[in-house]
Amino acid sequence: MPGSRQRPLLVVANRLPVSRGPEGWRASAGGLVTAMRPVMDRVGGAWVGWDDDPEGVPSRVDDFACDLHPVRLSDEEVAGFYHGFANRTVWPLFHDLVAEPVIDRAWWRCYQEVNHRFTQATVEAAGQQEQTPLIWVHDYHLMLAPRMLRTELPDAPIGFFLHVPFPPPELLGRLPWRDEVLQGLLAADAVGFHTVRYRDNFVRSVQQTFHGVNALGDRLVLPDGRQVRAVAHPISIDAQEFAELARSEETQRELEEISEQFAGRRVFLGVDRLDYTKGIRHRLQSIELLLERNPELRSEFAFVQVAVPSRDDVEEYRDLRTQVETEVGRINGRFTEPGHDVPVHYLYRGVSREKLAAYYRLADVMCVTPLKDGMNLVAKEFVTVQAATGGDGVLLLSEFAGTALEFGTDVVRCNPFDVEGMSLLMEATLGLDPADRRARIRRMAEAVREADVFRWVEEELDAVERSHLLP
Repeated sequence: MPGSRQRPLLVVANRLPVSRGPEGWRASAGGLVTAMRPVMDRVGGAWVGWDDDPEGVPSRVDDFACDLHPVRLSDEEVAGFYHGFANRTVWPLFHDLVAEPVIDRAWWRCYQEVNHRFTQATVEAAGQQEQTPLIWVHDYHLMLAPRMLRTELPDAPIGFFLHVPFPPPELLGRLPWRDEVLQGLLAADAVGFHTVRYRDNFVRSVQQTFHGVNALGDRLVLPDGRQVRAVAHPISIDAQEFAELARSEETQRELEEISEQFAGRRVFLGVDRLDYTKGIRHRLQSIELLLERNPELRSEFAFVQVAVPSRDDVEEYRDLRTQVETEVGRINGRFTEPGHDVPVHYLYRGVSREKLAAYYRLADVMCVTPLKDGMNLVAKEFVTVQAATGGDGVLLLSEFAGTALEFGTDVVRCNPFDVEGMSLLMEATLGLDPADRRARIRRMAEAVREADVFRWVEEELDAVERSHLLP
């Protein structure tokens, strides 16, 4: 991070960067929080986010130099803004209609109101800084906030980063309020996306929706002469931290435990939130075909699926859980040999970071096969952990994950909609040369190290500052 940056930073995101644990409040373990910590330590700042703790969130926690500004939401606002418009309208629409978006005007009105609430909290937080902060708004929950903030704080540098895909114009056009969403984003000085494809989708949507917008490189020149940068900066992980985690004593102890459990078996691994975009059912169907074609594998194979609970108070997610668990039961019922362990191990829960790293080390094949994914950091975590311990695991990666554009031909690339084709690729991974696998892992891990999460922050904030200086 350039040492010349002195302006305080004000992050605006759906969630606050802290969580309550057995020993009290602490900074969350997410990548964005990890990346923000050194910036906040140097220049100071604040964070605006939803407070969903019934007892309230403190204004500061000990290990994060950041003032916290909570936004309290009623049950009705959570239902309309978060579970409704954000996750049943925008989420499926921006993920290529993997599920049908629900168009509900009451949800839209709630989304507008909550974006206004976040804006007011941000204006209040900005007023408590010694100088005008750089405001960095995050993700699909708050796409109207940049425009609202521009009205209230016309001189503030404002950035926005979208953590999910941005759809092509023909899909965005299905949203009755696409104009308002685009206008909201265009009020930022810089709008960031994971990939060039998502950025280009945004640019084409703006040009098809509004007349007189010119694209000059990464700049959009609006009819009033104002310029907005549309940039592609893929988010990443703290590669050094994950490499150290891979070699830690606790991870080694976890590895010894699960290695004993899966001794003598080829281990395939999936780690996902339980979300319909992640392709878990398709993956299980491919596993079923693999075992159907190769009876000799049934006692020599294990597939571990870690499914982290997600939005289980939404009907579509409850239905997905039932479908996944039905698939697991059917596969285990068909292929479990007498006296042997089941082929599919399904964990409907989160696991500790050390156990997760142990699973990454153990896996012969990592299955990252979403139907659509903005980036996918699991793939980056896997190759980093494997490389840090001399591993030769294979990364089976969906061509529809943003990460696929960074790893090129070193991954085994698949189309998760082609269940049989993915099954054949799974089979092929078992015959890859170990030296070749190890070399691929090293190259992918190096790519992650060169473009880690700290570089992502630097590029994003620099884009906002440079754009803010444009006429």
